[in-house]
Amino acid sequence: MNLYLVSAAGLSACWMLVHAIIGGRQCERPLAANTTLPDEVRETMILCWHLVTGMLVLMALFLALGALGRRDMALAGVLLAAMSAGIGIFVPPLRRLSYAVLPQGWLFVPVMLLGAWGLWGV
Repeated sequence: MNLYLVSAAGLSACWMLVHAIIGGRQCERPLAANTTLPDEVRETMILCWHLVTGMLVLMALFLALGALGRRDMALAGVLLAAMSAGIGIFVPPLRRLSYAVLPQGWLFVPVMLLGAWGLWGV
């Protein structure tokens, strides 16, 4: 069993729980209760929040399967982590926001690095 991929999977699962529990309280619930946004905007944002939850579950699953020998799944997990890190790191400056407001992208850098190390030994 590849310990780097196990670590990447565990960290990814941890971020999924943070997203679901803390993000649910801080983002999804207040958004769902908001009556000032048009229904299409509010419900699309809630759908996107749930899509991210699903993507985080898949990232952890793919990395865990990679730890058990499925290199193709490990690659999928590493690519999801890289995409999440890339988008999360580049969007705040584009929106002129501090990483104190949107730090989430940085959470995926260690997942990506652990996964890459486990996959390619880099």
